[in-house]
Amino acid sequence: MNKSFHQLEQAIERVESRFPGVPRQEVILTRLYYHIMPRLTGYLNESLKAHGLNETVWMALLAMYACPKQSLYPSDISDTLDSSRTNATRIADELVKNGWAARIPSAEDRRKILLELTPEGVQFVESQLPLARDNHRKLWADFSLEEQQQLEGLMRKLLARLGG
Repeated sequence: MNKSFHQLEQAIERVESRFPGVPRQEVILTRLYYHIMPRLTGYLNESLKAHGLNETVWMALLAMYACPKQSLYPSDISDTLDSSRTNATRIADELVKNGWAARIPSAEDRRKILLELTPEGVQFVESQLPLARDNHRKLWADFSLEEQQQLEGLMRKLLARLGG
């Protein structure tokens, strides 16, 4: 375990010794999540950094790529990424700026703008998919398939508990 987490565990133990009944296990699990997230984000962003993007923009590209017409409304990106509408607009701006997507006026509602992958966007996603696949395989290499499935189930259970 890394040094910062060890120090946190010691702090929890000291609090627990002064105030018995601290939900030690629950606090440890919660804090583990907070220690993992920035490291996970950094790990995933490392390979994308060379292209001037981050994991959030990459996931938006993948969400668009996965659609039959390779297009989404920014609100769909917001929903897919569990992100704010403001952040979805920022992502859309970045996709357009990089030439990976184009804004298309909606045929049904002129107030809506559809984001559609450009041929350059499609080519970029397809060029990065093998690297992303390898990154994820390396990340989870120490976990058996059964452990991965168990962790997924537990994380889904926690997400449902939090209203997700």
